[in-house]
Amino acid sequence: MTAPSRRLWKNLDWGLLVAVALLVTFGIAMIRSSTFGHPNLADTPSKQIRFALVGAVLLFLVASIDYRYWQSLSRVLYIGSIILLAVLFITGVVAGGAQRWFDFFGLFFVQPSELAKIGSVIWIASFFARRREKLANFKWVLISIVHAGVPAALVMAQPNLSSAVMIIVVWVSILWAAGLRWQQVALLSGAGLAGLPALWLLMQDYQRDRIANFLNPAADPGAQYNVRQALISIGSGGWFGQGYNQASQVQLRFLKVRHTDFIFSATAAEFGLVGVVVVMILLIVVVARILRIANIAREPFGAYLCFGMASMIFAQVFFNIGMNLNLLPVIGLPLPFVSYGGSALLTLSVGLGLVQSVALHHRKYEF
Repeated sequence: MTAPSRRLWKNLDWGLLVAVALLVTFGIAMIRSSTFGHPNLADTPSKQIRFALVGAVLLFLVASIDYRYWQSLSRVLYIGSIILLAVLFITGVVAGGAQRWFDFFGLFFVQPSELAKIGSVIWIASFFARRREKLANFKWVLISIVHAGVPAALVMAQPNLSSAVMIIVVWVSILWAAGLRWQQVALLSGAGLAGLPALWLLMQDYQRDRIANFLNPAADPGAQYNVRQALISIGSGGWFGQGYNQASQVQLRFLKVRHTDFIFSATAAEFGLVGVVVVMILLIVVVARILRIANIAREPFGAYLCFGMASMIFAQVFFNIGMNLNLLPVIGLPLPFVSYGGSALLTLSVGLGLVQSVALHHRKYEF
């Protein structure tokens, strides 16, 4: 390795990497405990380990590429994502009432909505970086709504509300970072509230049912089974939990989807309040380190990439923990780095690679 290369890699944010590595390792351990003894899920921990290893390779590979290169490809990535999301409705695999995957000869599946999530960070960051001085003209804010809204609408039509929400979160966070004025905030907020009835009509029946049952649990008590079991699991853990692989709600399988959506509740049952606080602190460290890199970025595109990733991770943590505590409706968002899911983990790995690229290359053009 040459001297310039060594100097380049010295800028890597090791605090961010260590926090993520601890979360992923803990997640694999919790996935093993949550699926222990389940014949159909026996290989789930080993799959997550493979995804984690591939994710680590992707992270360092993306980090080694100057992040400014992706800005030049943002339009190509945007158009390519739109085409993929549109073709999905023709040749995509239907499973569980949703059409979200491409099947490549039965060897592996690709979920374009995950590509759209990470792509949205790039193309929205590029859009605002190129037009930062023009945002005083509300026309460009409206154009940005269309720019982000087209892929979000295609993702929602799959249906995949959670991924569509993440694209909108990225748009809002980067728009805010770009210097949105208070008058524009008020106008957009009013327009958003006015558009809620239309959004309600566009939702699938099961999505509306989830929100209705959250607002009025007595209407269909059976629909709240998972949430009730999640609350029981959290309460059963007390301060220090019942022990690894020992929690009754988890091992007796009262808690469903405990290795994905409700892994936070499984963690509380096994490690108690202390355990979940440690996990939350690590997640806060991840978000804080990404925001630190955003602050040292030398130009808007790098800063906006980091703001977009930090907001996406924070929003997923917020929604996942909120639905585990029955403070928010269940919309199917995993706990970042901890929940099982290959596509989600690889997406986050690529996103962290972009963030680390900003850390590595932010001094490149200083003289």
